Amino acid sequence: MLGIAAPALRGLGARNLGLLALRNTIFNRQWSLRSACPACATECEFTVDCVALAKQLGAQPTGQCATIEWEGRSLATRAPTIDDLIAIAGVADSADAARALLARCLESAEGLTIDDLALDGPAVGGLERHLEALDPAATIAFQLHCVGCSHEWSSLLDVGEALSAELQRAAERTLTEVDALARAYGWTEAEVLQLSPIRRAAYLQLVEAV
Repeated sequence: MLGIAAPALRGLGARNLGLLALRNTIFNRQWSLRSACPACATECEFTVDCVALAKQLGAQPTGQCATIEWEGRSLATRAPTIDDLIAIAGVADSADAARALLARCLESAEGLTIDDLALDGPAVGGLERHLEALDPAATIAFQLHCVGCSHEWSSLLDVGEALSAELQRAAERTLTEVDALARAYGWTEAEVLQLSPIRRAAYLQLVEAV
């Protein structure tokens, strides 16, 4: 019989909220993002207000449990968690991955397993959409318009991946600044990092002007 764990603290919506809160303590509220147009591959840039986005997501439920009626059966369900995604990460086939995820998040009140339900493709898709609805904050998407070919599409945002890339760029930029100021003024890394961002930028302008 498939077991359903207690409501997990590692829900995907809660994860997104936590990552946005972390980003808002490090960077300013305007987040510059990019998405490649699926029609012509043009890189489209757009800006997201992280404070407003976090407020919007915070108003939605995160990681809910519910019971639904499915073809005459009562199914206990819960929203997918980070642990669920980690568990199915090694499943290469998308259909098998979907069924594995459902197996972790569904339980039949009659004691049947996911295989006993004999779900076809459309049924699997329907149950997936139901699970997604239990945690609306887990999926973040933006409607974009390509300036190159006028194609419109929905671009999904993986907050963790995007934040990791932004942190990497910021770290590389800081190392470059430390190197430039250390070479120009003989300061140590600690002395450069003690400067406020505004003063550091001012000194960098002086170095570039020489």
